[in-house]
Amino acid sequence: MRLFRIPLLLLLVSLLTLTACQPPSAPQQDSEQGLQTSMQTLDTQMLPNEQWQLSRAIIELSFCRNRTNEALLASEMELNGWRVTGQQTAFPPYRKEGLQALQQILADQPFLLWQRDGNVSAQRYYLVMPAEQSRGDVAEQLFPAVATLAAAKQICHTAVIDE
Repeated sequence: MRLFRIPLLLLLVSLLTLTACQPPSAPQQDSEQGLQTSMQTLDTQMLPNEQWQLSRAIIELSFCRNRTNEALLASEMELNGWRVTGQQTAFPPYRKEGLQALQQILADQPFLLWQRDGNVSAQRYYLVMPAEQSRGDVAEQLFPAVATLAAAKQICHTAVIDE
């Protein structure tokens, strides 16, 4: 009987170890990857379109780290040129670092940002929401978005420019 308990105990320990090493559940992993994909995908698209709505106002922000500002450095003409291709490879490789910094701030938010242009000290973005969520009124989310961005410790400057 004792010999039977040892293999059973080893089997239980093995199962517990394997269970503890499993990746996160699919919904959490999917939502994180969905936002990541959305941020990367949106950056390559010409907006607005039938899926995404833009705000009329522009949100200007500057990261406290010059490295992040430099990673997002791009004129409107450069961004549009890269976006016309619709390919990630058209964008400079350092851009991913800037997008990841922005993505960390927007992790649980119902909106995203789409860059209009950026210089060494600041970038300008349109607030972006899925068309079915925005119901044509992205402006309602402008104040909560600016408050979220202004509260982020990584951002030193936030402003709204109405066009």
